[in-house]
Amino acid sequence: MELQTHTDTAYRQLLPTEIRQLEQQGCTAENWQLIEVHPDIDLRHLAYVHFSGSNRIGNFQKTVTLPGGITFHTGIRHATLHCTTVGDDCLIAHVHGYIAHYDIAPGCIILHTDTIAMTGPSSFGNGTELHVMSESGGRDILIHDRLSAQEAYMQAMYRHDALLTQNLRRLVSDYAARQTGNRGKISEGTRILRCGLIHNVKIGPCSRLEGVVRLENGTICSHPDAPTFVGDLVIARDFILQTGCHVADGATLTRCHIGQASSIGHGFSATDSYFGCNCQAEQGEACAILAGPYTVTHHKSTLLIGGMFSFMNAGSGTNQSNHAYKLGPRHHGVLERGCKTASGSHISWPAHIGAFSLVMGHCASGTDSSEWPFSYLVEQGSSHYVIPGITLRGVGTLRDIGKWPARDGRLPQVPQTDRVSFEAFSPYTMGRVFRARITLEELSGRFDADTQEITWNGLRLKEKSVKQGIEWYRLALDRYLGEQLIRQLEAHEGMPSDGLCEALHPRAACSDRWGDIGGMLAPISEINDITRIIATGQLDRIEKLGERLRLIHDRYDDFAWAWTWNLLHEIYPDAYGKDFIPSLCLPVIRKWETAATTLNRQIIADATKDISTGSLAGFGIDGGEETAVDDALAVRGTVQQCGIIQELEKQQTEIKEKAGYWLHKLTL
Repeated sequence: MELQTHTDTAYRQLLPTEIRQLEQQGCTAENWQLIEVHPDIDLRHLAYVHFSGSNRIGNFQKTVTLPGGITFHTGIRHATLHCTTVGDDCLIAHVHGYIAHYDIAPGCIILHTDTIAMTGPSSFGNGTELHVMSESGGRDILIHDRLSAQEAYMQAMYRHDALLTQNLRRLVSDYAARQTGNRGKISEGTRILRCGLIHNVKIGPCSRLEGVVRLENGTICSHPDAPTFVGDLVIARDFILQTGCHVADGATLTRCHIGQASSIGHGFSATDSYFGCNCQAEQGEACAILAGPYTVTHHKSTLLIGGMFSFMNAGSGTNQSNHAYKLGPRHHGVLERGCKTASGSHISWPAHIGAFSLVMGHCASGTDSSEWPFSYLVEQGSSHYVIPGITLRGVGTLRDIGKWPARDGRLPQVPQTDRVSFEAFSPYTMGRVFRARITLEELSGRFDADTQEITWNGLRLKEKSVKQGIEWYRLALDRYLGEQLIRQLEAHEGMPSDGLCEALHPRAACSDRWGDIGGMLAPISEINDITRIIATGQLDRIEKLGERLRLIHDRYDDFAWAWTWNLLHEIYPDAYGKDFIPSLCLPVIRKWETAATTLNRQIIADATKDISTGSLAGFGIDGGEETAVDDALAVRGTVQQCGIIQELEKQQTEIKEKAGYWLHKLTL
């Protein structure tokens, strides 16, 4: 078998005197003639090594310092190597089993580990099939080490397009075939400490493996600036770990993809599950899920099964059911971006929950609230109620929106697989808000003195909820439209008023329909162009799909403004030419000021309730009421000290100043 080299160095065979020296140092070989070494090798750093088959060994000139400050000179001691190459300045010691058919790059450390071996040809997890969403099959995806959340979404959710599905799977299979080989790789700077069995695993640069029990058939992608960590008691089979992820503390993975900067641990178990970037999963379990970016589950009693999520937070005791013990686990469901589940919630699939909604209690099979974004779904008795738009005035939604970009663990210098759109107010959500408000206005006519509740699409609505929903949706849409318009005005400041309408005309065409494609917001027309290219066989390598998706993502602002422009002119159909400023710009800015300040006031009030000393249960344990107040203030701070409230108060001033500036400027 041909051995791989890590440098252009001309390796040589051992001299007879060197063989004798190695034998005196406890080394043995089945055939010393099959051993090649660096021409300048210092043989003193090889001791008690058994060589089997053809091996190639680099030079050892450096020392390494391990945690705790202990220093070792690089070299190989107490190990068995079979058909392996070892790069310069590696430290390999106390390998209890053996290392076979691996190319170990320079600067690696392998200590107190059992066996690292190739047991036959392997694709290193590439091409592994995951039965996501429908455990019975039908939405299977093929994973690989370049897989993005967008491609995973397209593989799973576009099964209606047979040619697209066929060609996508062919492209991934072709890629997996190109990755298949008989030799494993441990890339430069990797550390493998106290690990068990590692079979058929490709390990990327600067990876950290510590205390792993077993890894089989997988790829650990890693980067010097975003090293991947796999820790104590982890068991993983048929897997892909992307750069910068952290898998530790007894996590068990079977047929899984873990996205960049994601964290899996504290005994979490997952089977047939895809996780995008920046996910967090602890304690509980997942089966057959398609978890887009920022999916979070932290509780031991939580089961996520058969669903698609992104930007989701699962409360303790969240449970999902995907079959009724008839034809098996064939149902699945969707929680759109930004959804939360309250503690103890239970969702019976199939179901489809609208964006940025909260599910409380049991959610019945067949529930579809996709047309009601920013809502509560509440179980009361045997009925299921929807409260449209209520999360728009909640501080929790605002906090979530702000924390996602701040918690992006990916670094700009590391190539990113997933394209992530953080916008909560977007054509995707605002299109639904626009339609939902129209529907609520139509439904409001169904209430009278004898009718305080109505049923719509299986969900109950109260008259008060309908009226409030109309108002919240109006405020959200006015805020979005004003923000988009002012952003464009700022980009064209100095433009003469009579040319403003033409200057603001969009540079991009945009369809009315938008989708959330695995965490990336985009016009469906643009996604359809990509799917058409794949379906017609014009894409010859799966690697090129990521670049096409990036081009769409980079034009988000252009597409969003084109959609907004169309909606503005649907609302203000006569606002062109000289009428553009008085008929569109001025009223939109005035409505924006009112909407933004009104929503901010409601959010401030919601945050104030959470901080107020109205409920002091658990404070001032050994004192009276005054002590309880002091204790609460010491722990939670005052309303004035709350960072979110301070920022909102600052925004209120900025909104008024910005609105005043543009109203004045546009009327000159």
